[in-house]
Amino acid sequence: MDTDWWSVLTVTIGITVFAIAQGLTYPLISLLLAERGALETIVGLNAAAFMLGLAVSVLVVPALTRHLRAGQVIVAGLAGAALTLIGFAVSDSLAVWFALRFALGFCVNAIYVFGEAWLNAASADKVRGRVAGVYSAGMTLGFVIGPLAIPLFGTEDGLAFAACAVLISLAAFGLGIMSRRARVEPEKLELADLPRFARAAPLLILLVLAFGFVDATVLSLAPLHMVEGGATTAAAATFIAVMHLGMIMAQPALGVLLDRMDRWHVAIGCLAATGVIFGVLIFLPATGMLIWPLGALGGAAFFGIYTSALAILGQEHKGPMLVAGASAFSLAYAAGGVFGPAANGALVDILPGMTFALVAVLGIVGALILVWRR
Repeated sequence: MDTDWWSVLTVTIGITVFAIAQGLTYPLISLLLAERGALETIVGLNAAAFMLGLAVSVLVVPALTRHLRAGQVIVAGLAGAALTLIGFAVSDSLAVWFALRFALGFCVNAIYVFGEAWLNAASADKVRGRVAGVYSAGMTLGFVIGPLAIPLFGTEDGLAFAACAVLISLAAFGLGIMSRRARVEPEKLELADLPRFARAAPLLILLVLAFGFVDATVLSLAPLHMVEGGATTAAAATFIAVMHLGMIMAQPALGVLLDRMDRWHVAIGCLAATGVIFGVLIFLPATGMLIWPLGALGGAAFFGIYTSALAILGQEHKGPMLVAGASAFSLAYAAGGVFGPAANGALVDILPGMTFALVAVLGIVGALILVWRR
């Protein structure tokens, strides 16, 4: 099969634009809740409402696929996200914000699940790794650009939410036109396909669970680790930017590697490198020079876990199992993302300075499990 580049381009542009909006709104919602005096528990519960919307979407979206094409599902998800953001812009009610955060999670899942299934269905296996690498780089770039827009739009008057809604609406319009030229469609999803996929691909689910655990832990707790180690707030923020830079620059190169080597070997290497790098970072001074190259390498390694999983999904599964796999990926990522920061935060309360200990253990043990099971 030849690669349907229109489908690949449609999905990659769509996910990049949406990642920009996500990267802006996630910290913005937390900042605005804090400004209004919300307790940290409320901020956390609001984030949990997003995860709940994501989970419910997995149960509801299959019904949509019986009536809509993949491109239409993605455009509908973008349109729903735009309307949700307008709701954030015009309402100050905490209860409404919980409902809107739930709706945002619902729309996000539809975009990611069908985007990734479509991407794999449209990719020839000989270039699947490179396609996954470019897709991952675009997603990461969007997450980097998004927060940078907060100083531009500010946090007052809902302007940032409105700007995001406009951006997503334009993307939905453009993608609706582009998707008409796509030649490939992912097949329909049945709920029964989800347990079938879980039984068929437990190691793939483990990969994405590990990625969600590391991603949420590192991005939420690394700044605190830096500051508690004596670094300035600016240096802590810069460290996160350096990690993202490593992610963006490495994914296309990793994609080439995925097309030239056994993809499971690449995934094992990314897991092992993640464990070793973050294990070393525990013991390095936060004000030392070595943290910068290691931060970039750590970002490249742990995001490579997901890029590898995405390429392996398309290599080993076809038809309805592609969409089932993408749905299972979103649930595994959410589970890892909820458990990771909570577990590591509890550990740091007992053993200060051991912020990345569980990340190191998970990376190394996960790599050993894959070596043993493969």
